[in-house]
Amino acid sequence: MTDEIFKEAETEFRIEQIRQRARRLAGVGIGLVIVLGVGAAGWSYRHAHMQEQTRTLSAAYIKALKDMGSDTSVAGTSAPLTDTQKAAITQLDRVATSGTGDIATLARLRLAASQAAHGEVKQALAQWSDIQGNTAADPQLRALATLLWCQWQLDDGNIPTLRSRLSLLVGQHDAFSALASEQLAALDIRTGDMKSATQKLTALMQDPGAPSGVRMRAGALLQTLSAAG
Repeated sequence: MTDEIFKEAETEFRIEQIRQRARRLAGVGIGLVIVLGVGAAGWSYRHAHMQEQTRTLSAAYIKALKDMGSDTSVAGTSAPLTDTQKAAITQLDRVATSGTGDIATLARLRLAASQAAHGEVKQALAQWSDIQGNTAADPQLRALATLLWCQWQLDDGNIPTLRSRLSLLVGQHDAFSALASEQLAALDIRTGDMKSATQKLTALMQDPGAPSGVRMRAGALLQTLSAAG
């Protein structure tokens, strides 16, 4: 892709389209982490601890996670909470406040994700920031909190701060390195640095160690960048 194409892509309308697509695609990866990764972690935690209180809280967490389902519709917009989801939120809050260790952190992550999806972004950011700063929490869960904290600020957050936090994850957390690079590419697009974005996306698309979903989204976004020219 030539420099001329990048210059043509600098028109405000096209850049806005690219930004929206970048943020939407990055969010897909985080959503899968929440639904699958967090759910799996909760299930493992349930079987690894046999104390009665822990079993009870773990069972409540897993049921609440199932009842919550998705906070967004097929179109990507948040839908009003159902009675079942409201009850699930109450259960998650109980686990978050009554539990300890990973199970409480997992519940807080899911609660914050729901808050963000329903417009309570400031509260969600505070939750994720608190988890990030909790040195006693599992490093992988802290990394997930960092990704979510950054994802919800890709459009208007402080770029140097976002880059700093995401860069710490690249190469350090195998589960999240590719997702962090994906968000860094989205920040490049936000600033109009299409050359850097293309380099990151190309590297992701060609990285056999990156999750298949990340590689596919990187390829799709590269096509969007090319079409904008």
